[in-house]
Amino acid sequence: MKLNRRTFVLSTIGVSAGLHAIPAHAASESGRFWRCWWFEMGAEHGNPGFNSRFRVNSPETSLHPEFGSRSEARSSGMLQIFMPEDPRQLDAVELYLELWGGHPGTANRRVTVNGRSQHPIPENGTAAGHCTHLYPAIRLRREDVVNGYNAIQFACDQGTTFWGHFIVDNACLRAGLPAAHPDLAKLDLARFQAAVRVTPGPGETLTLELESNQPDRIARVDFRGFYEGYDENGDGVTYDWHGFTKHRRPEAWLGSVSSAPYRIQWDTSMTPDAAAGVRAQITFRNAPGLVYETAPLTGMSLPPKGTSRVTCITSASLPVPFWSRAGKPRSAKIELPVDPRSIQRAQLHVVTWDGGRGTVEHPFRLNGQPFEVCGKGAHDVIYSVREVPVKLLERSNIVELLSGTDHHGIEILLPGPALMIRTVG
Repeated sequence: MKLNRRTFVLSTIGVSAGLHAIPAHAASESGRFWRCWWFEMGAEHGNPGFNSRFRVNSPETSLHPEFGSRSEARSSGMLQIFMPEDPRQLDAVELYLELWGGHPGTANRRVTVNGRSQHPIPENGTAAGHCTHLYPAIRLRREDVVNGYNAIQFACDQGTTFWGHFIVDNACLRAGLPAAHPDLAKLDLARFQAAVRVTPGPGETLTLELESNQPDRIARVDFRGFYEGYDENGDGVTYDWHGFTKHRRPEAWLGSVSSAPYRIQWDTSMTPDAAAGVRAQITFRNAPGLVYETAPLTGMSLPPKGTSRVTCITSASLPVPFWSRAGKPRSAKIELPVDPRSIQRAQLHVVTWDGGRGTVEHPFRLNGQPFEVCGKGAHDVIYSVREVPVKLLERSNIVELLSGTDHHGIEILLPGPALMIRTVG
């Protein structure tokens, strides 16, 4: 059975974007420190604004007879991030973003850093008319940044949409600190080491545990997984590092723990069989903004499922865009390549941009049954995993979306709704 994948795949960017073919339970690199400097809204941070969110517009917006009068259109697309780091003492710099992909059809999203380098924001379906979100980590040169305020200028083209537009929910400059960085010595972290240990757990689980030479310094550990699964972070790849951030905190990672022993259980019973990997991100007491990423532990085999098999099935017939507002319904089909009677367990996976349901009580249905996958219209990204009664499933399954609000409404973001099914035989 072949997985249904999207045809566009992003190029590898960021420090955690790829899985290396290395021996089982081996680390491909050393752990490393990063210090994060986040964009802060407000004139006191060098970022005056006219809207509560940071927005980017295509040039035509300024002259549009209707949109040009809105507060969103007053954004120049430039923000500043204060990063008091000496670039000569760093060994890497990257720009990390939390993006709502924008109005479907928006094209050529890009960013310039201090006027010194321009970088494309990876295209993940927005220009083709889909609803999207994205979390790119863009590698910069050390000479791109300054010890002070860094000007980050975003831009886009109108493309095929009515208004070229996207939102940067969060932006961060990540400064890579070498082991010899003087601040690590001051914090008594120059010799800090940590790694993830994986052992079998009960049934179809793995136990992930952090081992460290200075456990008393740790405030929180977040475990992240590399595996085959649903593309919840919208980068167009199903076999990679999963999860993203929301409000700067990990979302859809394997789990978090803030007290010793730093241990979680990874339930793999609904994870497709493929070599997997894990790594951990560590934050520290009395060291704001500092994180340590362990070396990835890769090439792991997941616990065997006997004669069962788990597969992710997406829709081959998504509406473009998959967006409902003002009482206009949208629907898609998920065709199952197996007899529903062979299914032991099923889950619905879907990511929505929740712009509001209006007076509609149940905006999302699968084969007529409501599933709650939205919130209170906060215009935010919501990733939902819901158990689906097996008896509800058919060969052809209908997903329906309906929002009654006159404003933005509800979007289903790529890759669209999917059924994760576990079959026998």
